[in-house]
Amino acid sequence: MKRLFLILLLTLPAHAAVLTLDQYAAALARLRALVTQNQRAIAATEAQALIGSEVQSVNGTFRADDSVLGEIVNTKSKHLRIIDHLDTELAQLRRVAGATIAPQPNDKLLEQVAKEEEVEELKKGGGILATEPPKGPWYERVGKMIADFFQWVADRLQDFVDWLEKFWPQSDDSPQKRKAQSSANIRWIVGGLIVLIIGVIAVLAWEVMRRSRGAQEEAVEESAPLGSKADEDPLSRGATEWERYAAQLAAAGRVREAIRAWYHAVLVTSYSAHILHYRKGRTNWEYVAAISPRIEWRPELVQLTKRFEQEWYGSDRSSREALEECSASAQRILEAIRRTARGAA
Repeated sequence: MKRLFLILLLTLPAHAAVLTLDQYAAALARLRALVTQNQRAIAATEAQALIGSEVQSVNGTFRADDSVLGEIVNTKSKHLRIIDHLDTELAQLRRVAGATIAPQPNDKLLEQVAKEEEVEELKKGGGILATEPPKGPWYERVGKMIADFFQWVADRLQDFVDWLEKFWPQSDDSPQKRKAQSSANIRWIVGGLIVLIIGVIAVLAWEVMRRSRGAQEEAVEESAPLGSKADEDPLSRGATEWERYAAQLAAAGRVREAIRAWYHAVLVTSYSAHILHYRKGRTNWEYVAAISPRIEWRPELVQLTKRFEQEWYGSDRSSREALEECSASAQRILEAIRRTARGAA
């Protein structure tokens, strides 16, 4: 299938080819595999065939990323840099496609899992233990289990006593009499163990009841959202997820983080609409500079970026007024982007 797809790419006319989003993602994944396997010549040929192609998605048509493809064509580019850019591009495509594009499998991990799942051959000999499902009321089954347990304990104690008797001087009593005396001693020991176990259970139950009566009922509070290192990455959530997360942070009193969540929602929505292209290490102002001045909400984004930079980097605490201002500005930008996307569709 991959060879057929490559032949189709190479035999297309000189004008730009039109690919589906899945075909484009599959081509990038194959390029990544070729670069990883150090097959740079084949990767360069396939990348050259993709340059200038157009990709159709649910959000409209966009051009293939010539900058990433150009790095592959340039055989002097470093492997790690190319792989990092391809991973970023594939992650963005997965978000646009609603996570329908599966990541590349880890061959080594699959081989390890396959080895662990291999079942060893049965050893010769042995037998099959025939079992029957338990019958009768549950209390009878539980009672039988307890009786079997204490019988097992009694048998082990009997074995232990028999072993100890080997070291005691032999008396003149008959074996039957000695066995009867031993059985009586075992019954006393088992009875004492039962009483001890019941006493321990009663003490534990009383302690649990005492602590439960003394404990005061605590008021149920809404748990605050947990932060993580992923909050720094805009691509760790979708746009709507960032909006919900911003509301949770605001309810928990984490105002500065809520402002950042709103700003990330704007960035992720811009990525999905192909207004901005994610690049690792790019600053917020570089993203603003990449937006065409003809876009109507660009001045709004400039003001939002200024306020976000001021609140996140310029102060330790942010006010509710700042959150409301950033939230309202972000929602206006989001509505403008989505309105444009609906019109284009």
